[in-house]
Amino acid sequence: MHRIAGLLATVGLVLVCLFLASCGSNERITSDSNSGLNGGFELAEDGYPVNWAFGPDPESLASYEVSIDTTRFSEGEQSLRVDSTQDDQTKVFRSQRIPVQEGAEYRISFDMMNEGCSLRVRRTTMDASGTTNLRQDTIVSTSESTTEWTRYEEQLVAAEGESKVFLTFLVDGVGTVWCDGVRVEEDGSE
Repeated sequence: MHRIAGLLATVGLVLVCLFLASCGSNERITSDSNSGLNGGFELAEDGYPVNWAFGPDPESLASYEVSIDTTRFSEGEQSLRVDSTQDDQTKVFRSQRIPVQEGAEYRISFDMMNEGCSLRVRRTTMDASGTTNLRQDTIVSTSESTTEWTRYEEQLVAAEGESKVFLTFLVDGVGTVWCDGVRVEEDGSE
């Protein structure tokens, strides 16, 4: 009986290890701890903006292309461009985690242009460990095509226990989305 229990435990452990190995991230992330949010997408490495995550990895999905656009921007000298050539799955880009102070008020803002896609933007707050999402809200949901930059803004008061915030941009459909001027600023600061 002990041999069967030991064999079952070993098989179970092998299955758990295989499962965990298959759950590896399919994101592309280029990080630089000294570059901050990089919400103007001015810093890029190998064609990808620094401190932004892209999922699934655009290198592994033919219908998803990420590039830096130097011809269309709302500030600085370039913007992020995301092309979706098939409506096969949601394309995602996400900011790094930005520190916030409990009780403080923040202005979250960004500029978008959209040609043909459906776009949702979620704001997520986290605890100090960075492992627990405390609040997640959709702050933009639109399918409207625009040929001019549209500014989106939201006020956030960091609630008890919230110490980080990040933005997730979800792109569905076929078309192109541009993003620029992403900011998370304590209200009253310029």
